[in-house]
Amino acid sequence: MKILIAEDLPSLQDHARALLERSFAEKNVPISEIQKASTGLDAVKKAAQNQFDLILMDIAMPELNGIKAASEIWARQPRAKILFWSQYHYEAYIRELGKIVPDEAIHGYVLKTESDEKMIDAINSVVFFDLPYIAPAVEAVKARLKERSSAVTDLEYETLLDIAAGLTDKAIAQKEHISYRGAQNRLSMLLAKLLKGEDGYLKESAGIEVYNPRVRLIFEALRRGLITQNDLSSHGQGVEEWLYSEFGYEVEK
Repeated sequence: MKILIAEDLPSLQDHARALLERSFAEKNVPISEIQKASTGLDAVKKAAQNQFDLILMDIAMPELNGIKAASEIWARQPRAKILFWSQYHYEAYIRELGKIVPDEAIHGYVLKTESDEKMIDAINSVVFFDLPYIAPAVEAVKARLKERSSAVTDLEYETLLDIAAGLTDKAIAQKEHISYRGAQNRLSMLLAKLLKGEDGYLKESAGIEVYNPRVRLIFEALRRGLITQNDLSSHGQGVEEWLYSEFGYEVEK
């Protein structure tokens, strides 16, 4: 078995190698060679010169990101097995990935934040069982993209992350190099987009208090893919109770 690890951080290259060796050892399958690529361009060049049984591809790669690198590799080898691993599941990544995966390709998307056991499961699924492995959080984003008629933009998604992290609008303004009023306007527009009712008007409970516990809970649940806008409409005022009963998810007071 020949493997390519496309990852720019040496520490993560070593971690990935250890997980791959563990997975293959458990299956009693020898690894004949493991090559490493520290940039997307290097990964494309090495894949053009070798027939790898698995390519482990980080998405946030220098020179050429992992999705674009995979697109070039699949253009030459549509049956190449590429397992993406990333610390991100941004909607932009999921949209772009959905556009380039060949129908016949066995691939996967696992998050670096998941456990080593999940990573082993992903390797086993793609390499040994010829089945795609998509992390649940990524599946949730895919489902959200299908359901939503008006997708949240990448900039709005970044704002969701900032809010979920507890940043104030002043901190967001400084981070984004925009005015304090610009940050407030962005948050108000995002609230209107996410929390409007069937009639197009903001629900009374949404208000404009971006940082109150209820809104923080809603944003965090949306970010994690636990709920969709349709869920907000259907559960209304009882969304906190529903989240707790369905997922055991409780807002921090």
